[in-house]
Amino acid sequence: MKLLNSTDFALRLLMLLATEPPERPLSVETLAQKLGGLSRDHLHKVVQTLAALGVVRTVRGVGGGVLLAVAPDAIKIGTLIRQLEGDQPVVECFRADGGCCSLLPICRLRDYISQAREEFYRSLDRHTVADSLPASHLLAGRSTAQAD
Repeated sequence: MKLLNSTDFALRLLMLLATEPPERPLSVETLAQKLGGLSRDHLHKVVQTLAALGVVRTVRGVGGGVLLAVAPDAIKIGTLIRQLEGDQPVVECFRADGGCCSLLPICRLRDYISQAREEFYRSLDRHTVADSLPASHLLAGRSTAQAD
């Protein structure tokens, strides 16, 4: 299964924010540089999406930027990917219009792929953004209590 580039950027952004002091917002420009020179405009769209999901919050003005709104150990990777990917079709027959597959009425492969996709998400739901970080990079004091 291939994830959208924006989903990849979102996951990397959250991992980076999880290693930063929770009270220090980072600008989109700084984040783009720290993430290997990603497009600032593209990253800004990712931040907007994550803010709409309530995972990050933005602070305007001088010294503003992006902060985690939820503790890294409360962000389940599978749930987040489901939200970010939406209904992206894995193969053509998963499109809303059914694509142009002439085998759709008799095909059983579609069910297998659908089950595999759900297993993929369930597997990722056992892991959080915090789990994705080396223990030495997770800042002390970050826990689910922060999400309150």
